[in-house]
Amino acid sequence: MRILWVVVAFVLAVVVTTVLGAVAHTQFVLGRLTDLGVAVPFSERLSMTLHDIVGMGPMFGAIIGLGFLVAMAAGALVFWFAGIQRRLIYTVAGAVAVAAALLAMGMVYDITPIAGARSTAGFIVQMIAGAIGGLIFARVSERSAP
Repeated sequence: MRILWVVVAFVLAVVVTTVLGAVAHTQFVLGRLTDLGVAVPFSERLSMTLHDIVGMGPMFGAIIGLGFLVAMAAGALVFWFAGIQRRLIYTVAGAVAVAAALLAMGMVYDITPIAGARSTAGFIVQMIAGAIGGLIFARVSERSAP
């Protein structure tokens, strides 16, 4: 039963991070359009946001999942040695996982494929999405802790 909570926590963390990251991406891109004087009504914002969640979700989710797999395993190791601040460790691990994934994609493609993360603010918001996912992992997986 213990492993089930860890798996549930992991999947939930990846899904939440992916959705938050996709939403942030869309809003940053639309924000840049608004800066250029393009009017984007709320209904279009909502439609584009849902389109991006569905469209980029599977690939972005796979990338986040891979990053979280490494980061949460590393976080477990850090917690095993430190024995304190479990939630903080996993929160930082989630943020670092997203940052590492974005930087790796930038190195591979020579540009960050997540347009909403090309600015410093966008990059930080993506990391915050990862931090929230890491915190969710810590909170939900606590149910499995002895």
